[in-house]
Amino acid sequence: MSPKSNIVKIVKELDKLGYTEEFRIVGGKLYWVETSDRYDPDQIEVDHAYRFESSGTREDSSLVYGISVPKERIKGILIDVFDTLSSLEDTPVVNKVLSATTLLLTHEDSGLELKFGLLPKVHKSKFDEDPHRYVLRKGFPDFPPCPFAQSFSMLGYDHKLKQYVWLTTSILKDERLKAIDYKQGADLG
Repeated sequence: MSPKSNIVKIVKELDKLGYTEEFRIVGGKLYWVETSDRYDPDQIEVDHAYRFESSGTREDSSLVYGISVPKERIKGILIDVFDTLSSLEDTPVVNKVLSATTLLLTHEDSGLELKFGLLPKVHKSKFDEDPHRYVLRKGFPDFPPCPFAQSFSMLGYDHKLKQYVWLTTSILKDERLKAIDYKQGADLG
């Protein structure tokens, strides 16, 4: 891998290696999105781990993991685009994933103001100007398509511009950011 690489390219490379399923961490276990199966740490192997940074700080980092479940012959990808795994509850699965040796890569989009070419980036300094302008939406049906052929589970939303945005990791850790879970009939505006 080139030290300067694109996260979408890495996902495509892993896909070519057979990592075709979508994984998430749910309830402290590895969750296979397609089947809702859950796996414990002794059932999984973290085969590949990449950290992408688009600046000199961890403020805007993303992680991509190629994970296998050998007994089930399943390979999939766990994408932590907000670097939130480190803030999850300390569980054996989270610890196993986080302890994987990561290869540090730099986004080709560093310096650009669009994340993955589609979402405007909001840095901490912009958020600090008007923190109530932004919310973190979870599970909303109107999310834009994910460039990884998977799905977003959460995205920032700018109430002033009425559009989805990319909030840097430092904003996600800010207690002023309000998180909203989608409920049937929720106001999307």
